Amino acid sequence: MATGITFHTRHHVDAALAAASEFGARVALITPPGGAANAGPEIYLEMIHQARGRFPEAHCEAMVDCGADAGTAMRALRCGWRHLVFTGNDNLRRNIQSMTDHLGGSLEQSRPPSVDLLAARDPERRVRLALTPSASS
Repeated sequence: MATGITFHTRHHVDAALAAASEFGARVALITPPGGAANAGPEIYLEMIHQARGRFPEAHCEAMVDCGADAGTAMRALRCGWRHLVFTGNDNLRRNIQSMTDHLGGSLEQSRPPSVDLLAARDPERRVRLALTPSASS
């Protein structure tokens, strides 16, 4: 199972992938709540693409949190995201679920647990601690 990491910056993504590489662990990078609607899902996806180039050995999944905004969810799918969090109403969720299924993706109705790096003074150390087996006991 991948350890969820909420990232806000390129530095956070690098810290997560560096630690994942070091530990041979899986991380699930998750955009912050409201981040995709504010900055655009493209920005976050590009951060991940660039970091994967710098850390090709890292095992990483990526998920965009679209909140209840169907427009953001559709924009995320168009720009290449395949794993989404969408908290909107049932009718919209069924439509977005159909789209993600068609693209081989997944749709979650709530954010998975994650370590949020926003206030981390040393993001790489924070991720290392989260990936340490004794930390999850």
